[in-house]
Amino acid sequence: MKSFILYINFSLAILFGQSSIVIPAGASITVPDNAYVCAGTITVNGDLISSGTNVCGVTDAGAVASILEASSLNEDGYYKIGDQISVTLSFTRKVIVTGTPQLSLETGSTDQVASYSSGSESVTLTFNYIVQEGDVSPDLEYVSTSALSLNGGSIKDVLDRDSEISLPEPGATKSLSANKDLYVDGIIPSIGDVRDGGSEDLQYTSSLTELDLNWTSFDDKSSSGIKRYFAGLGSTPGGVEVEPFVDVGNFNQYRFKNLTLTNGSTYYGVVKAEDQAGNISLVSVTDGVTVDEFAGPPSISTINPDVTNTLSLSLVSTLNISFSEPIASISLDVTSTFSTVNYSYELNSNDLVITILPSLASRDEVVLEISDIKDFAGIKAADQTFTYNTATLADLNQDSNVNAGDLSLFVTAWNADDFTKELGPSTGTVPNLIITPDNQYDLEDVMGFSRMWHWSRKNGVSGKLLSHYGKEISASQIGSTLLIDWDKDASVAQFEFIYEPQFVSIIEYDQKNTEDMELSYMDTLRGVNTFAYANLSKNKYIDKQFVTKVKGRDSKPIDMIYQFYSQDGELISQGTKTILIKPIPEKFVLHQNYPNPFNPMTTINYDLPSRSMVNLVIYDIMGRKVATLLNEERNEGYHSIIWNTRNDVGT
Repeated sequence: MKSFILYINFSLAILFGQSSIVIPAGASITVPDNAYVCAGTITVNGDLISSGTNVCGVTDAGAVASILEASSLNEDGYYKIGDQISVTLSFTRKVIVTGTPQLSLETGSTDQVASYSSGSESVTLTFNYIVQEGDVSPDLEYVSTSALSLNGGSIKDVLDRDSEISLPEPGATKSLSANKDLYVDGIIPSIGDVRDGGSEDLQYTSSLTELDLNWTSFDDKSSSGIKRYFAGLGSTPGGVEVEPFVDVGNFNQYRFKNLTLTNGSTYYGVVKAEDQAGNISLVSVTDGVTVDEFAGPPSISTINPDVTNTLSLSLVSTLNISFSEPIASISLDVTSTFSTVNYSYELNSNDLVITILPSLASRDEVVLEISDIKDFAGIKAADQTFTYNTATLADLNQDSNVNAGDLSLFVTAWNADDFTKELGPSTGTVPNLIITPDNQYDLEDVMGFSRMWHWSRKNGVSGKLLSHYGKEISASQIGSTLLIDWDKDASVAQFEFIYEPQFVSIIEYDQKNTEDMELSYMDTLRGVNTFAYANLSKNKYIDKQFVTKVKGRDSKPIDMIYQFYSQDGELISQGTKTILIKPIPEKFVLHQNYPNPFNPMTTINYDLPSRSMVNLVIYDIMGRKVATLLNEERNEGYHSIIWNTRNDVGT
């Protein structure tokens, strides 16, 4: 609409020759103070701006100012919460505004108002409105033709007349919605369900470089609708420290790539939605996915040494338990039956290293209880229990038998001042002795070996037949004495005799050397007697003698198991030898002949405890010599001779 402005720039000018002047609606004539306008009739439909004294002929002021149309300074489109919309009202003539008139807008369940902002003394007034949360209008419009309220203010024309403030019918020509397409969206999209993984919700992932998210149920209700999503990744719930938000379009899943994730760490996917107007939802956060580079719970790969091995009594024992993956935490308890276990442990990635100090009891059980085994993903493994046996005190060669082999090693260590094989001082009860080494060999070490050697015999670890090795020894019986040759290169020997206890007995001949170590154990119920000897001095054994006794007149076999060791602890010879033990009488005896009386012959028995000259003569009742049955040297033993009643001449 054009405006006409007439400037009359002459002093005391008088306009004549025109019977009337009409100022059309929308036009404006300004009469400066130093000018004068006069006509027969000045009809003002538009604006006449003057001092009031420099015009004449104004007979009709025309219609008051009224609203021609409503529009907006904003472009067509979507508007979100916080956006400002400027609604304009165009009047038929200039208006002057006081106060803050308001324009009520149709914005859904709660109508909002646009407040006057600018335009006074012009034909166009501007009203501003900030989109609020909850506002919804697909095509913004005022509520009615009477939506404009003065709110205590005024809208007047230049003649100080109240303007007509009725609006065009909503939706009709020249209304706001007819002139502009403004979509007001004050609805924030509601969050949906975001899950770790491409489809299902994962608790763990083995990948260190990729991570999937998927989501559903984001909703913009009846508003402008979801336009796009943003996805991020954080090491804290709701954070995006790992990957900042990225526009993923209108898809409902996304894969992060080229990541550098840490095994055992938990990561949280974050998604937010943006609607067409630009409203952004709150973030929806996953429940977290933990990186478990090694799938499943941890398991034990190896145990070194194996549980079939025994733990040393005098040395530090180091146990290494390797797991299938790095372990984050663990609980360990080490106990035993007969002692308090002094231990420590260290967790090195996949390995649990346990150090056990040498304070264990002999022939004890050490129980390792491993619980709360968790990997860096927090996955817990089943509790584990392992049992180790401790070594047998004095079983230095670890063959489960305290015998001559161990005695040889003990003597060798003794002579070399090698204190790694100390056996005392000791406390406790055999066989569960606890040693406290004192870096010296003395009677306490001898007693430690002796006690365990006897225990070994008592508990049936003896009687094992040995295959032949080295030089075979010789044994001979002289009377009731069994004489065994000693290997001249041996410093340690053990003899074990297995016999029938109801028929045979065998004991050591009393020839002990107090400077050396001599042990004996006799089990007359089982028929197993064991004797061990060790040279702790410079004296050398030549032979060993044992006293035998056989019940009855028949010889009985015994098994002798022997071992000889050098002073360096090397096995010289061993073997099992069967010896036939002859019955030897304890005294000289001539028994009554039988039968008696007799005819035609009789038997005469006699006993010789040692080899002797035997002269057996028959006399009659008159004292006359009848016959000489025997006149020669005979070996010890039980003997008999038959007399056929003949004399020396055969009659």
